[in-house]
Amino acid sequence: MRFAIFGLGNIGIPLTCIFASLGQVIGADIDQKKVDMINKGECPLPNEERVPELLKKYVNEGKISATTDLNYAAKNSDVKIIIVPLLLTDDKKPDFSVITNVTKIIGKKLKKNDIVIVSTTMPIGATRCIIGKILENESKLKMGDGFYLVYVPERTMNPHVIEDLTEKWHQIIGGANKSSADKAKEIYDKINKKGVIVVRDCETAEMIKLMEGVYRYTNIALANEVALICEKFKIDFIEVMKNFNLIPVYNLHKAGVGVGGHCIPVYPCFVLEHVEGSDLIRPSIEINKKMPKHSIDLIKREFGSLENKKIGILGLSYRGGIKEDRLSPSYDLIKILKSEKADIFVHDPFYSKEEIKNKTKEKYMNINEINEMDIVIVATDHEEYKNLNFGGKIKLLFDGKGFLDPDNVKSKGIKYVAVGRVGI
Repeated sequence: MRFAIFGLGNIGIPLTCIFASLGQVIGADIDQKKVDMINKGECPLPNEERVPELLKKYVNEGKISATTDLNYAAKNSDVKIIIVPLLLTDDKKPDFSVITNVTKIIGKKLKKNDIVIVSTTMPIGATRCIIGKILENESKLKMGDGFYLVYVPERTMNPHVIEDLTEKWHQIIGGANKSSADKAKEIYDKINKKGVIVVRDCETAEMIKLMEGVYRYTNIALANEVALICEKFKIDFIEVMKNFNLIPVYNLHKAGVGVGGHCIPVYPCFVLEHVEGSDLIRPSIEINKKMPKHSIDLIKREFGSLENKKIGILGLSYRGGIKEDRLSPSYDLIKILKSEKADIFVHDPFYSKEEIKNKTKEKYMNINEINEMDIVIVATDHEEYKNLNFGGKIKLLFDGKGFLDPDNVKSKGIKYVAVGRVGI
């Protein structure tokens, strides 16, 4: 079969490698630089497990090619996989502009019996009522008869996307009708060793994917609220969490500086599209949103004025071990610190000096300069930060991820502060 992947991002590129084991794959993306790299066998995701070597192998074998011509990709494929981003507007509403533009292009080139697979996380009903209707209007074919439409959520996390999608987790499939689901199952049975589960319809599959994010987001909010209570009574939240979680049915998440990424903070907003009022999700958003400011307030409470103080932020990625800064709490910290007139420096091992300066508009900090700071904020739990030899002029270290050893920090004469760990 001939496949086209629309969207060559953190999931789209690994998917391209996966489907290349079944046939010819065209990767389609508007980023010319990324397309050129792929066509040379160079991987835009160098830290993604197995992807660099597989991409190079399949490009050399002529099984993978990339293009910025989305019309070409749509015309020359039998299976079209949509994995372009669905972002939020400033007022936290889904922005379907990219999705609808790509879908219109696919619809104009849609042939009878083509299969359209949607893997972008979307609000409930969007596969059928938005993408399906556009495809019908553009192609003049009928959904589930003239062409097949399914929602196939990608349940994975960087940097082990290929393992997750082919070996670790079951693949959920929800079709616009039974024949659509059956067609997709034939494909995914060939690439998923764990097994394929066909659910009732595409709406059910959409809900399953959304709940993964909402579950995690609301539980992080619970952890943050518990941490705030711990602060009030000078209880160590980490000690509470570790011992509470000794019973396997419990899983209290970590509290911290905030919630980032292109998934977890976004999915609750997709669900709220269908809820007039929410007694759980909406308050969870408010709790998590206030954590960056609360973190800076903790620092000020322990240190005093931050004006003209040299503050080093360790980490631009929203979580450790990856290069991904979308909705990272580090940006909120920078904004608040600027309002406090602090002198801000930023480091992240996954970003170059130029990238740091362009993205943050602040000074780049070489890791060797860390001990020249007055205050250090560990905003990302990169392994590279775990064994740093903090000292020098540092007077306070804020552990935004609660993953450093407080006793080790304090042994250097540095005040240790973290959410839920006041006075330990």
